[in-house]
Amino acid sequence: MYKIGNYEFENFKYRPGHRANYGILTKPGNSEWGMKYSPTYSYDREYEVLKSFSHPQIPKRYESGTGRGELYENDKLVLKEYYIVLQNFEGEDLVELYKQNGVPGAGEIENVIKYIASAAEPLQYLHSKGYVHADIKPGHLILNPDSETIGLIDLELAIKEGELIKGLTVEYASPEQKQMNNLLREVTDEKGEKAVLQQIKIDGKTDLYTMGLILFEVLTGKVRAQTSQPPIEINNAVPDKLNEITLGLLEEDPSNRISSAEILKSELATI
Repeated sequence: MYKIGNYEFENFKYRPGHRANYGILTKPGNSEWGMKYSPTYSYDREYEVLKSFSHPQIPKRYESGTGRGELYENDKLVLKEYYIVLQNFEGEDLVELYKQNGVPGAGEIENVIKYIASAAEPLQYLHSKGYVHADIKPGHLILNPDSETIGLIDLELAIKEGELIKGLTVEYASPEQKQMNNLLREVTDEKGEKAVLQQIKIDGKTDLYTMGLILFEVLTGKVRAQTSQPPIEINNAVPDKLNEITLGLLEEDPSNRISSAEILKSELATI
């Protein structure tokens, strides 16, 4: 029997494919919770952020270690690290799925549309609460093969709209995130931070740009940075409207971008 904090579990197993340090905690009855853990990174902030949300496609949080949490196996200490226990989302990385199966043909495009529309659901909810995920990337969109819904995970870098970013994944960052990150390198005090916030605003359109990058990769098998071609020129199974939506998400200027997850869903529904 394993125990961490106030929770006991029958099994603890490492699960590759998520963040490097991720374990599955199996409770009696075979229900599973996830645990992220790190020797250096505290998950207290993510724990606080997650308490603001209640959505079936965003993981619930159960416990976070204050300082280093201790994991015991039959009363023997086996791990002492920062951790967060949260709802485990079983499924597949959406981009990895199509890397394995190949770019979608005409018969599979309908599923792609369904998955992206599903991902827009938790995004719409998150944005309605005034938050931005700010770190959407392939491993953070998990497709449940049974329900065919997308889970939005890893909100460690989530911010309130209009706040400074807490970090970024360069390959999946929006132009405004990159611009803010560059400016922050020269900032040394609060006055400088305020000056950056006057120049750049991070809001829900940042997440939508990243959704465009992921949609482009799913449709073409290529990373957007590798080519300026529109999806339809790489994969002729892509419908005109879906091509238009993808490019609308990838507008460099946020004011020209598809402006909300709600609009994204309504546009996808017209295909």
